Parts: sequence; C-alpha cells; structure tokens
Amino acid sequence: MFAITNKIVFKLLGIPLWRLSIPIFIGVIITLISFPQGFLSIRFIIFLVIYSLSLGIPFMKIYEYTERKLDQHIPWLVNPQLRFFASLFLDLVINMLILLLVNWLMYVVIQKQEFNALLRKTTEGLKYLIFFTVLGIVIINSLRFFKSWKQSAVNEEKLKREKLAIEYESLKYQVNPHFLFNSLTALSSLVYTDQQKAVIFIREFSNVFRYVLECREKEVVDFVTEKKLLESVSYLNQIRYDDSLQIKLNLTDATDKFVIPMALQMLLENAIKHNAISESKPLKVEISEEEGYVVVRNNLQPKKSEIISNQIGLENIKSRYKYLSDKDVLIEKTNEQFVVKIPILSTNHV
Repeated sequence: MFAITNKIVFKLLGIPLWRLSIPIFIGVIITLISFPQGFLSIRFIIFLVIYSLSLGIPFMKIYEYTERKLDQHIPWLVNPQLRFFASLFLDLVINMLILLLVNWLMYVVIQKQEFNALLRKTTEGLKYLIFFTVLGIVIINSLRFFKSWKQSAVNEEKLKREKLAIEYESLKYQVNPHFLFNSLTALSSLVYTDQQKAVIFIREFSNVFRYVLECREKEVVDFVTEKKLLESVSYLNQIRYDDSLQIKLNLTDATDKFVIPMALQMLLENAIKHNAISESKPLKVEISEEEGYVVVRNNLQPKKSEIISNQIGLENIKSRYKYLSDKDVLIEKTNEQFVVKIPILSTNHV
C-alpha cells in the first residue's frame, strides 16, 4: 500500500525518483562536511531526509518554471551570456527565500527555537546553497545549451536537405532547349534529302523522349539505361555533323552503377554547343569510367563568337549531385581539353 501511495505522490509531483535523490545526496555531503556525528542518530537521519526534500523539491519545481519562462524571453542560442546570468540571479534569489522559509518552518514553527537560531542556521546554509546552486546551474545549463546548439544544427541541416530536395525536384524537369531545337532543325532537312535516315532519326528521337518520360521521376539511372540514351543522342548529333563530330562511348553495361538522369547527355550537348566543329577540326568527345567517376572529355576549340549560357547544363548537374552525393563534380580545363568528372553512384542512392 505504501509503495502504491509513493508512486502516486511522485506522479503528482511530476518529479522522477532519481531526481528526488539529488537533494538527499547533497544533504548527505553537507552533513559529512559540517556535522558527521549526526549520522549516529536515526532521528537526525530522518530529519536530514525530510529537510533535504523540503528544500530540494521547491528548488527543482521553481527552477523548471523559471527556465520555461526564460526560454520564452531569452533563448540560449540568442543571448547565452545574458541567459546564464539571468538564470543564476533568479535561482539564487528564489533559493535563498525558500531556504529562509523552510528554516523558519523547521526550526521556529516545528522545533520552537529562538529567532537567533533561525538566523544562524540560515547563515550557515547560505554558503552551501550558493555553491551548489552555482554548480548546478553551470552543469545543467551547459548541458541545455549544448543540447539546444546540437538541435539547432540538426534543424539547420534538415532545412538545408529539404531546400536541396525542392531544388532537385525542380532541376530534374529541365530539358535542354538547344537539343530539341537542333534536332528538329536536322529532321526538317532530312525529310527532304533522305527519308530513310529521317525515319531512323525519328525513331532515335522518340527513344530520347521516351527516356525523358520514363526517367524524369527517378533520382538515378543505371549505366545500361544511360548508355542507351547516349547512343540515341550520339546518333542524332552525328547525323547533323557527320565525321566532324566523333563520339566515343566507353561505359560498361553495369546495372549496379548509377548516374543522375540526363547528366551525360547534358555534358555532351554542352561540348557541342561551346566548341567549333568542322571537317578540318573535328570535335572529339570521349565518355569513359575512371576511378569512381564517369569522365566526359573533349578537345577544346572554343567558338569565335561568344556563346551566352543559360546555366541549365553544368550547374544543373552540380546542384543535383549536392543532394545525392558527398563527392563534388570535378571540372578540369587546359588549353587542349575540357574535362568533367561526375561521381558514380551506388545502390545506396537508389
């Protein structure tokens, strides 16, 4: 029956059992320092427990209340120094008042001692009160500060990931308008000059847009799927440029290696867009796999007229990889060649 009653009391107080042991533990330490012979008396031990709880429970409850109010007006992460000193000042003043009130009840009201005894007991208790209050505030509030700081960092990272996710969804639906325009222009010429090639061109063109429709909802695609797209895109571009454009694909037919959809097609289109292409100076583009990256390499021969970029291609790829991988997209440029390396993704990204 006593155990059941005890549980109800603890529940009503809203204080866990282990926390109620803290003021008793502190009372024991103070007694060992100031009055160790008191442990020889059962009556004194009972008084020590009651006295410690009479101080400790109000201390803890009022501390919780003041901290909630301070959280509303002076958050730790906004002004930690002001918050610390405000917490210290309030707790010291309130705890002194509680000490005076409890001592008055214990020594004057219950034990009928003189008022001078109250002053003496209160003065003796103040030095311990100040020490343990300051120590408790430093420890507890340091833990609260670092917990708030850690949670803030977690929330910031969560918001960052959510922002990247939104940006990624937007970027996935972008299609290079130059590829569409150039392909339709080439097709219009083929219809009059070579109808058989025009039929093949339309089939490859439809393969590209079938890929777009099927993969636009995916975050990554395997090498086999991306290689089929590159073969179709390469055919369409080589119809336009013939031998002036030389595309070499050295990708394995792997189903356990992945890249983001249309990444390689965008890089291929960028190489064609920004470089001069002619029979005397053919553009050579090689797409291969090297040490965990898919490498797109082309000889550098910039067009004489400046090309205005809309930043859809390379910036699109870099932004999407920030969301999916810790590795960066690598760009190397020399006088002879331009190289872009995009990380190969694993099954963890599927």
